[in-house]
Amino acid sequence: MDYPKSVPSAGLVNGKFVDENPLMGTPGSLIPADWGNGVTQEIVNVIKAGDLTPDETKFDQLLQAIQSVSAKGWNLDSALPIGSLPSATVATADGRLPVTPAAVSTSGGRVSIPVGVLVSIGQEVVAGQLGRARTFTTQAWSSADLMPTSSYFLRAQVIGGALTFYMQRGTIYDAAPEGLKGTVNGGAGGGFQSTPLDLCIAWVVTAAPGSVPVIRPIYNRNRLAWTQTVNGNGVVYLPLDPHARAARLVVGNPTPSATEISGVSFAPTGWVGGNYCFLSPALTTSSNHDGGWTTPMPCVIFTNNFVNDATVTTLTASFDHSQLRSLWQSYQAEHMLGSTSAVSDELLFSMGIKNHPVSDYATGIAVNFSAAVNVSLSWELIR
Repeated sequence: MDYPKSVPSAGLVNGKFVDENPLMGTPGSLIPADWGNGVTQEIVNVIKAGDLTPDETKFDQLLQAIQSVSAKGWNLDSALPIGSLPSATVATADGRLPVTPAAVSTSGGRVSIPVGVLVSIGQEVVAGQLGRARTFTTQAWSSADLMPTSSYFLRAQVIGGALTFYMQRGTIYDAAPEGLKGTVNGGAGGGFQSTPLDLCIAWVVTAAPGSVPVIRPIYNRNRLAWTQTVNGNGVVYLPLDPHARAARLVVGNPTPSATEISGVSFAPTGWVGGNYCFLSPALTTSSNHDGGWTTPMPCVIFTNNFVNDATVTTLTASFDHSQLRSLWQSYQAEHMLGSTSAVSDELLFSMGIKNHPVSDYATGIAVNFSAAVNVSLSWELIR
């Protein structure tokens, strides 16, 4: 594209358009139809290349298209097969995007997200085949009014070069669609896990009109594992989200207190019941405690029987989020540090069932510790 230099009647001066000057008696330049159409078509081509529909009432489409086309690139050298794209992630400390619910008297409420959060997600370059990772900064967004007594999922994908948030109804066990992207405002199927092209941000459950929707946020990080070392007395929270099918916790007490009995245990709230039995090389029989179902007790993590006992425990959990429950099993080995005798040795097996209130999804599963000396915890969500 260039100035219409080959059209003498255009009246260019030094190759450019000029205004009419009545005082000097010089006419202004003319805009030939071919040239005006050509300029418009050049711009329209860029807008279409950015996956936008030209609209004469909008004046920011060229900028949007340039940003979109720049992200795609004019060649495919930096594109990757869709299956090779990195997982969609949220750049917050815990990998979760803050979601604010609000009540609406005539509906199930609505939800909104804040501005300024960085989100990394894939954008298709060749539909169903190639894509490129992009990073966006969230803009303020609020959903339309939601239906009462419904299960929604707040999701995001790249549409027309822009990060687009939407709500789709569904269940927590919905399978990912073949195209790895949900249906904007779809009536079903939106509960699938995040894919490289579609970010699942939260499970939103509405109740009667006028009530505040319940938000269960979902982690979007490269690795769903956490480690922590604790000392003294306190509480830690094991992160949980609705897409976790199972989880693994390993707790090690390799340097026990020399003066106190160390302990690590689940907070008692929410447990339907638990029981345990233990074996010891010094005993000829096993001992079983089954009273945890009539007087509910948590699954055992570890409690040392003697001062200076070293302990290691492995726990696994299976989650049923539709019932908001989990099933746990634990294996604890215990030995007095430095002892050559098996008198205090113990192998403990434990199980338990726990109900999960909203607080477990918001802050995590509470684990108490006491008299801890460099007790290490490793937690992994398994999807």
